[in-house]
Amino acid sequence: SKSLWAAVCVLVLCWLYIFPVYRMPNDKDIVEEVLRQGQTWTKNQTGINVYRKLLTECCDPKRTFALTKENSQIGKVLWYDGEIYHYHTVNNDTYPLFVQDIPSHLPLKKCVVVGNGGVLKNSGCGKEIDQADFVMRCNLPPLSKEYTDDVGRKTQLVTANPSIIEK
Repeated sequence: SKSLWAAVCVLVLCWLYIFPVYRMPNDKDIVEEVLRQGQTWTKNQTGINVYRKLLTECCDPKRTFALTKENSQIGKVLWYDGEIYHYHTVNNDTYPLFVQDIPSHLPLKKCVVVGNGGVLKNSGCGKEIDQADFVMRCNLPPLSKEYTDDVGRKTQLVTANPSIIEK
């Protein structure tokens, strides 16, 4: 009878893992919702408040928004989002790359997310990007002088895919 209960518990845990009660929206859901909004964007304060509440309940973004020396000590295992079998253990090589603490006070008035796919080439957006309170750059982008007119210089946070970290 004990093994039956153990089997039932394992089954329930597997079920909850595969079909959790609430899932964050995936990229497709977000794109579909944006397209449903139509051409004219209007601020949805109720939606903002709901999303902030969900984030606060699940993730404590004020403390865990970014990897820092305060929240990611050497030896901590970091699981990649959406990757069941991929992780990185913070070590002596990666720990010094982390800032001491969260780089900005929240909330921020103007934030910019800059990719590295080349869409800003010859755009002249650099000055406007640098005027933001917070600039997040994706996948360790090049910031050499030849690109600053288009992508700016300012950076508060840089993301990195697992393949980049492993290099």
